[in-house]
Amino acid sequence: MSQDVSKSVSSAPVSSTGGNERQDRSAFPYRQLASRWRVLLWIVVWLILVDVGLTVLFPFPRMFDERPTWAQRYFDRGRSVEGKLNRMVGDDLENSAPIISSGWIDPNDWRDLPQAPQGDDDLLVSFYGMSFTNRASDALVELDGNITTRNIAAPSAPPNHTFAAYMADEEGRNADYAVFGILASSIRRMRSMSGMNWTYSYPTPYTYPYYTLDDEGALVANEPAISTAPEFLTAFNRQDETWTTFEDQLERYDYPFKPLLFHTNAIDRSVFLRFMRSEWIGRTTTSSEAGLYEFGQGFNPDAEQVRVLQAMLADFSQTARDAGQVPVVMLFSNRGYGSDLYDVLASELARLDVLVLDTNTIAPANDPASFARDGHFTDEANINVVRALREMIRAERDKVRALSRLADASVTVCSVPLDTT
Repeated sequence: MSQDVSKSVSSAPVSSTGGNERQDRSAFPYRQLASRWRVLLWIVVWLILVDVGLTVLFPFPRMFDERPTWAQRYFDRGRSVEGKLNRMVGDDLENSAPIISSGWIDPNDWRDLPQAPQGDDDLLVSFYGMSFTNRASDALVELDGNITTRNIAAPSAPPNHTFAAYMADEEGRNADYAVFGILASSIRRMRSMSGMNWTYSYPTPYTYPYYTLDDEGALVANEPAISTAPEFLTAFNRQDETWTTFEDQLERYDYPFKPLLFHTNAIDRSVFLRFMRSEWIGRTTTSSEAGLYEFGQGFNPDAEQVRVLQAMLADFSQTARDAGQVPVVMLFSNRGYGSDLYDVLASELARLDVLVLDTNTIAPANDPASFARDGHFTDEANINVVRALREMIRAERDKVRALSRLADASVTVCSVPLDTT
């Protein structure tokens, strides 16, 4: 009986449903993973197509003199510094973008600047700085026809450039007044020796020394390997040893320099990858004032750049006086900086006993009405600043003339023979 039962059991058909279910369940994760990979692959394909499409639809002009549209500028953001320079640099300066020739500390470029006032009783005022000093210089000439100006500047120039330009301008020693312009937002650029890495959207390649202090507090100039526009043009086009040396200097002395942001590479070919690099650029720029300036707290008086700037002002004022000039320091407080620039330099300027014009007292830096859309002073604010400068210059000259007349009178009195009868 038991044998019959076992036979019937063994001869019964075996269902394959359970086995298939187990196989289906074990294969499901793989099918799900494959499905996800297919979706991811299609996403990548579509991103590549969109990336290529944007590149084709909005190509940036190859020629520097062609003005790009807003869309072309937008989709080109994040391109490397070298990638931008490749468009701007030609075989020679005439076939390069004008910015390539701007701002260099090269006395050969200053030969046509005034070396004497136009009239015998006129004043010659030399300006050193950036676009703010440019605008002040132009307005001063319009305001007072008896003043001639000599103007040397560079885009958003830091004090490094301003100081080096003044010291190199031997022909400018004939000026009656020497104006040293300082822009609050350019103090951070003292952590560099070129304008290229600060203005990623439109690199300005002019160079200037990187200054430090020795153990005795004297200025030490670390000179760039490239110092003129022709030298830059040759080194960049040849990518020679001079260019390599210059890159090494940038890596050491230029705070915002990062090889991935500077050198031409595959990222330049992708809109989306450039966008990602653009975010990194923004973070680098934001952190450039770390340890130097903090919003709401002002400039750190112990920061190296502040101490270097104070030494620059001391050397500038002494050199100007030795040349028979009156040293003037203009503090340009641009939007949001309030009185921070004046506050950190006030004691040193008082010690140096130089003429000081703080624009924040005339065009308040925390008042949006003081500024135009491009970040400069409005025309009204600028002319108010220049009127104050003119009054300061005229008052100083009147004081000098009065002292001179008093000295002459004293000499005359002393030369009259005494009546001994």
